[in-house]
Amino acid sequence: MSPIWCSFPDISANAEAAFASSSSLFSLTTLEVTHDPGFPGFALTEKRQHDMWRWALVSAEGPVVDEGWEPTESDAKRSAVGAMRHVIAG
Repeated sequence: MSPIWCSFPDISANAEAAFASSSSLFSLTTLEVTHDPGFPGFALTEKRQHDMWRWALVSAEGPVVDEGWEPTESDAKRSAVGAMRHVIAG
């Protein structure tokens, strides 16, 4: 099943929005997050420039667990989800 990504303006809970924005390094207008019940935190993607997208896994305690860069948004989302599933699988 493909994860559901939520753009920053669509995050309804104030605490969740604040947490996501504190993990962003570049652009809240391109920031998107997704969750998986098996991972205690969330994955995010955001655009740095037209051909550079950051993905990151952020733990529930706040620190970034893993991050990387991809040339497209879809590649960044795929990498973020893959990394999250790898952490879940142990």
